[in-house]
Amino acid sequence: MRAQCCLPLLLAVALACQPPDTSVAAKQAIDAANASWARLSAAGHADSIADLYHPNVLLPPNMAAVHGRDAIRAFFATMNMASPPSTLTLRADSVWAKGPMAVEQGRWHYAWAAGATRPPGAPAADSGKYLARWVNENGRWLMVQDIWNSDLALPAPAK
Repeated sequence: MRAQCCLPLLLAVALACQPPDTSVAAKQAIDAANASWARLSAAGHADSIADLYHPNVLLPPNMAAVHGRDAIRAFFATMNMASPPSTLTLRADSVWAKGPMAVEQGRWHYAWAAGATRPPGAPAADSGKYLARWVNENGRWLMVQDIWNSDLALPAPAK
């Protein structure tokens, strides 16, 4: 009987210990980072893009995982070498955050500039969806994991 009396108190204490919902503040910070990312991508600033990441992991489509900030910087240096610059748009459809952790689900669109040299087989424009896990480290939201994929069908194999 005594345990039954303590159960509501224990439940109340457990609920009070939950991290606060920080979704609104996290979405504002993530939206600002996404807007900055588009400008940095167009300007070819791979160093600044890499600084948006916690030195953890990037999960690009059809490639091995990219680990560490230096490798992330090198990846984006290769991706952002288009001249004239390409256009990237990111839109967070939802952000769920509790305390210092957030998950973002969104849409992206990438378009090569007219006259830009594209990698072999790359479409002139592409779009798709992404998931990113963020952490708030010393007041700054950083991506810990980032994965995206295209809505375009894979090209048919050559015969």
